[in-house]
Amino acid sequence: MGSLLHIKTAGIKNIDIKKTERGLAVYFCGRKYNLFFPKNKWIALPARLTDFFTQEFGFVSTAVMPLISEIDNLNYNTPKPLFEDDIKEIILHQIPGIADDYDLDTQQTIYRFKNIHYSFTGTSNIDSDANAHDGAVLLLSCGKDSLLTLGLARELDLDITPIHINDTTTPNENRVSLETIKKIAKNEDIKIEIVINNIEKLNDFEEWNKPQTCLGYSHLITGFCFLALPFLHNNASMVLLGNQQNMNFSFRTKQDYIGYASYDQTTTARHQQQKMLKHLNKQYQVMSLVEPLTDIAEIKILFSRYPELAKHIFSCNCLYDSNEKRWCYACNKCARLSIFMLAHGVHLKNVGMNSMLSRRFKNYYALFGMNPEIDRYEKSTEARDQQLLAFYMAYKNGIKGQLIDSFKRKFLSEAVTREDELRKKFFKIYKTDLPNNLRTKLYSILKEELKNLQ
Repeated sequence: MGSLLHIKTAGIKNIDIKKTERGLAVYFCGRKYNLFFPKNKWIALPARLTDFFTQEFGFVSTAVMPLISEIDNLNYNTPKPLFEDDIKEIILHQIPGIADDYDLDTQQTIYRFKNIHYSFTGTSNIDSDANAHDGAVLLLSCGKDSLLTLGLARELDLDITPIHINDTTTPNENRVSLETIKKIAKNEDIKIEIVINNIEKLNDFEEWNKPQTCLGYSHLITGFCFLALPFLHNNASMVLLGNQQNMNFSFRTKQDYIGYASYDQTTTARHQQQKMLKHLNKQYQVMSLVEPLTDIAEIKILFSRYPELAKHIFSCNCLYDSNEKRWCYACNKCARLSIFMLAHGVHLKNVGMNSMLSRRFKNYYALFGMNPEIDRYEKSTEARDQQLLAFYMAYKNGIKGQLIDSFKRKFLSEAVTREDELRKKFFKIYKTDLPNNLRTKLYSILKEELKNLQ
C-alpha cells in the first residue's frame, strides 16, 4: 500500500485540489493524489465544467476521509460544493450498515460525521451547463451487474461508453480486473475507457494505519456519477449503474437502525444522484437496466443470454488477503455467487471457480445463520430467502455436497412449502422508471428469460 500517513489529527487540515492536464491533483499533508482521465476527454471539457467538477468531485471524493482519519476540521481551497448536503445525506444513510459489519457504535459514528467541520474558499458562481447527446456511460467493474448491463445495453442498441475505474487501493484485485477488462475489450471489440483514481487512497483505512473499515467507500457510486461528466458532455445523456433490486432490501441492525448493503445503490439514492446531474443538463439521467432484477435472476439472464460476457465474471473483492487469482473462497460474495450459478446449472469451472459446498464454507452462507463472516450484503431477510431458493434449485439439479446434505436436513421442507412464493418474489420483474421506449424493450427481454422460472 506504500508508506502510511503519520500526522497529528487534531486542528485544521488544509486540502488543496487543483486541475491538471489529465484531471485533478489533491495535495494533503505533503502528499499528492492524482485522478487521471483519458487526456482527450478531460481537455474537451470547457473551463466552467472543469471548475464545477473540481469543487463537486473534490468534495465527494474526500468527504468521508476525516471520519477514517479522525480529523475534525478540513479546509478546502475550493468553493462550497452545490451538493454538499445531498452528499452528506447519502453517506449518513450508509453508516448504520457498515457500522453493523465492523461493530462500531452507530450513534457515535453518525455524531462524529455530523460534527466534521468543512470550510471552503469563496462561493461558487459557476455557469455549469453541459451538453447532452444520445448515448450512455456505463460503469464496468466486471461483476455480474455491470456485465449484464453491458449485454443488455448492446442488445438495446444504446450507444455506450464503458468506463472502468482503477482506484489503486488494492493492487491484486486491480491487476485481475484490468486483465479482465483487456480481455473483454479484445473479445467483444469494444473500447473501454480507463480512469485512474488514487485519490481513493485517502479513504483507505490502511493509508491511515487505522482498524479495518469500509466507511471510506460510502460515496463511490455517487462519485462515479460525477466522474462520468467528461464522458457525458457532448457524448451521452444517461449514466447506467449496476444497481439491482437487492440494493433496495434493508435490514435491522444490532443497534436497531435501518441498514442497507449499499445505500448509494438504492433507487432513492439514484434519484438524488440524478437530481444533481440534472443541474448540468435537464436531459441527464441516472438509470439502471438491472434494477428490475434480483441477484439470482441476474445470474440466470447473464449466463443464458450473454455467455460470452458471463465467462469473464470477476466479483471477489477480498483477494488482498488471499493467494488465489480470481476467487478468494473466503467471503460470502464468492459463496453467494457460486450457489446462484449452481441453481441455474452453470458449470463453475467455466468461470474459474471451484465448488463451495463442503462443510468448511458453511459460515459464508446466510442461510445457515448469521455470524461474523456474513456482511451487510447478506443480512436482509430477502438475502436469506434468496439463498433458500438457490439451494433448493441446486438440489433439484442434482448438485452434491455436504452443504446440500445440510440443506436437505434443515431447510428442504421449508423450500418445498414456499417454492411458489420464493419464485414469484425473486424472479419477479420489478418496476423501474426507465424511459417508456427503453423500458418496453428491456421488459420484453427480461420476460423472455424469466418466463419459465416465475
